[in-house]
Amino acid sequence: MGHPNGKVARYSHSVFVAFVSSGKDPSQDERVLLKEQLLFYYIQRSLEGYPGITPFEGMASGVAAIVRHLPAGSPAIFYCIHSLVEKATSLSCSVSSHDSDLWKNWEGELEPSKKVLDLLLRLLALVDIQVLPSLMKLLAQLIVQLPVSGRDMLLNQLYQQIAESDDVIRKPALVSWLQSLLYLSSQDTDKRKPELVGKTASHEIVDSISLNRISARL
Repeated sequence: MGHPNGKVARYSHSVFVAFVSSGKDPSQDERVLLKEQLLFYYIQRSLEGYPGITPFEGMASGVAAIVRHLPAGSPAIFYCIHSLVEKATSLSCSVSSHDSDLWKNWEGELEPSKKVLDLLLRLLALVDIQVLPSLMKLLAQLIVQLPVSGRDMLLNQLYQQIAESDDVIRKPALVSWLQSLLYLSSQDTDKRKPELVGKTASHEIVDSISLNRISARL
């Protein structure tokens, strides 16, 4: 995974994906156990080398294979998601929160973090429904800690993704989750603007109306 040669690194991810995708017979407990044990090493080594040695596309395909082919309740899947959130948080925290233009576009220093966040957002549509609440909770904790300009961009992206979804099973949960995120974001924005404290009540009314409109559109 950590080979300095880019071609070798890409091949190693392809081999991992092929192995995780093989042997779908649920009775093969030993094979599943081996996959889970390998996953911990795979995620650790992949994230240690990112950005830099680890090719993002290879890691993304590996993560997708993990959530698709391991048992839904596997601790390895939760470990994978938690590790990705930690990595995105670490990469984001290393960038100054005062450069609003940088956060609006998520470019330059923020590009590696944005790629991991995009992967996490894609997982909202891939993970099993019983894993979804954990993913939403961890993502929410990450998003609300971001600078306002960066957070707004992600919330807009989330809105588009959920609006375009035709998954009738998870969409109601995602709509409710997005509403909560928008509310928390608006409250945090008010706290960062002391001059607006006296207008909190009116803001809450506007927020409520906005959330209802968003729910109707979604």
